[in-house]
Amino acid sequence: MIMKKITISIMLVAILGVGGVGVYKNITAKASTVSKTSQFSKVKASIQSIKKSVSGSGSVQSSETQVIKSDNKDTVDSILVSKNQVVAKGQELITFKNGSDAILAPFDGVVSDISVAAGDSINLSQQLITVFDNKNFYTTISVDETDLANLNIGQKADIKVNAYSDKKFTGTIKDISQQGTYSNGVSNFDVIIGFDSIDNVKVGMSTEATIVTESKDNVIAVPVEAVKDVKNQKYVIIPKNDGSTTLQKVEVGISNGRMVEITNGLVAGQEVEIPQVQTSNSSSSKMRSMGGFQMMQGGGTKNSNKSSDNQVNGKSSTQGN
Repeated sequence: MIMKKITISIMLVAILGVGGVGVYKNITAKASTVSKTSQFSKVKASIQSIKKSVSGSGSVQSSETQVIKSDNKDTVDSILVSKNQVVAKGQELITFKNGSDAILAPFDGVVSDISVAAGDSINLSQQLITVFDNKNFYTTISVDETDLANLNIGQKADIKVNAYSDKKFTGTIKDISQQGTYSNGVSNFDVIIGFDSIDNVKVGMSTEATIVTESKDNVIAVPVEAVKDVKNQKYVIIPKNDGSTTLQKVEVGISNGRMVEITNGLVAGQEVEIPQVQTSNSSSSKMRSMGGFQMMQGGGTKNSNKSSDNQVNGKSSTQGN
């Protein structure tokens, strides 16, 4: 009986041992497969049109809103309009019983609020009715101080009204704030953009405005992450036929935050390498030499030249095609 138990125990250990080896091999194989995934992908320099722009979000606002208050103590005789009614300049809105002048619409617009009712006794400077201009709208975006040099009053803008995603609206810069708001080391300035036409737009709708500050057509371009900054010089990584790479010095132009213009150093169709997100289960880091750089697969980037390795990027507020 004792011998049988020992034999069974040995067999179980053997089975578990074989199973453990199988599991270990399986995990090792998967880790090896992941760790061998390339940290780079190749793209070709292409001919593109690039627009550098400044953008921001806001909401539709009326160019003028007036809260009308009473000039005297009196009693309201009649309210001649209703809330949300369209009124014309000079139209009577409220009359009084004791000789006070009737309240007239100060401009063409819409009644947004009525604060009194017929028969109410009112005091001097009491709020009575509110009217807003329903023909002249604007939106305000906040712009980083570094973009102000590219903006001017009268400059055109594209406005997206989120309630009408299939419609395109345009606008014009009406004003640029002379005083910024400082936060987290950066100052932002309000830029007011007036709508060129409103076509059923309503006050309070959310907006996104884009102002193109510079554009170039038919230029050689690569993704911004392909360009490296080494001691204030710009470089791209060029793959060779033998699997190695070299650094190629380039000169850059405008960027829209996704693509950057290459003014010198590349030709259309030439391949460059860009880093890509990689998950590695390997605890070891494999080094790959690239000119002055050493790339560590699964472990980040090491610059053997001890210089900065910043990507050429557009600002977070910058968008384009």
